Amino acid sequence: MKIVFCGYGRAALECFYQLLSNYKVDRSNIIVFTHSSKGNEEFIRHLEVNNIKFSFESINKNHEKLSLFKPDYLLSVYYRFVVKKEILELVNYKAMNSHPSLLPAYRGVKSSVWAILNGEKYTGVSYHFMNDDIDDGKLILQKKISISQDDTAFSLYHKLISLFSKNFTEAFDLLKSGYEGFEQVGEATYYKRELPHGGMLKFEETTFDYAKRFVRAMYYPPFKGAFFIDSNEDKVEVLSLEELAQYKEKFKLYL
Repeated sequence: MKIVFCGYGRAALECFYQLLSNYKVDRSNIIVFTHSSKGNEEFIRHLEVNNIKFSFESINKNHEKLSLFKPDYLLSVYYRFVVKKEILELVNYKAMNSHPSLLPAYRGVKSSVWAILNGEKYTGVSYHFMNDDIDDGKLILQKKISISQDDTAFSLYHKLISLFSKNFTEAFDLLKSGYEGFEQVGEATYYKRELPHGGMLKFEETTFDYAKRFVRAMYYPPFKGAFFIDSNEDKVEVLSLEELAQYKEKFKLYL
């Protein structure tokens, strides 16, 4: 069994170890495509320690190399490039992507951020077939979890990664078995990579309830938190709901 694994960060690391631990696949028969960027150091280190071949170059620039490799499956876990049709054809579309939402809702990126900001009660993970469109392929496996009132973008991100890791083998077994998947049902929504509202709201134009969700959705250390602007155009960063309560009188809308 030959595998192309595309991934980034903690999610890629944990799912990759599920692959190594649960399947008899020779490490020389794995090629990894990943990213040389902050937040990915641990995954890279483990690839080096385990003598796994890996590249920082986009998978889409390696058609000839992968044609010679003749992979059976392609697995994508938080990979940052859209894999092109020419690459998917090399595995006859036996390609599986992991996405942190209950598709077809929240296609694209920052799904946990927007789920919190939109006041969702639930979210989850989707393992799905990759096709020529973004997050559009038939579903292989979905798992649902609740979003608590204390969840932030940071906590929810890590909860979803744990859910991916826990269910990786079940999804991959379905892929290997020839399972054809099931159609995505419901309204499709899509979000781009940029921060909601540019990471900044005006006190006087925001309800206090929405501001609370905004603070939770923007909390992802070590990055900057939620910013608010008052009537004097002064800007303040708010990192917690306790801090936000200090500014409650600045909100003109309390609903």
